[in-house]
This record gives sequence, C-alpha cells and structure tokens, in this order.
Amino acid sequence: MNKTREQAVADNIWGASALFMIAAFVCFNFVSGASATKAGWILYACGWVPVLAMLIWCAIKRRKPGVGGAVSISLLIIFALVFWLNHS
Repeated sequence: MNKTREQAVADNIWGASALFMIAAFVCFNFVSGASATKAGWILYACGWVPVLAMLIWCAIKRRKPGVGGAVSISLLIIFALVFWLNHS
C-alpha cells in the first residue's frame, strides 16, 4: 500500500505522542523522587501537543482523524488513568 507523503507525515505525527508516553513511563517507574514525578507529568502533557495539532489540522482540512487519532487519544487517556492511579 503506497501512502502519500501527507499521509505518512500525518501517521508519524499521530505516533509522536507515544514517545512522550514512554518517557513519562520511565520517569514515573524507573526514576525516583518528586522531581521525576513532576517531569513525568510534564512529559505526559507534552504528549497532547502533537495530538491536538493533528486534530486542528484535521478540522482545517475537514478530514476525519481516522484510526491514528482514535488510538493516540485512547492511549493518552489510558496512560493518564494509569499514571494517576500510581501517583495519587
């Protein structure tokens, strides 16, 4: 299946939030201290930036976010719940 350049870029941006989730997970689980917890929440919040940017882009282009959008948003919500339960 050949993807257009635009679709390939969109897929990569949708997936960019996963990098922030991995970094936040490492901060929460493998680095100890209050500063690591704060850094984890900051990294988690940064994970929303590419998702929100793509949602705005989809709204401007009048396109559906598709599977990438659904998966990205779902993962962010699931990770928020897991992080909150582990650190509250």
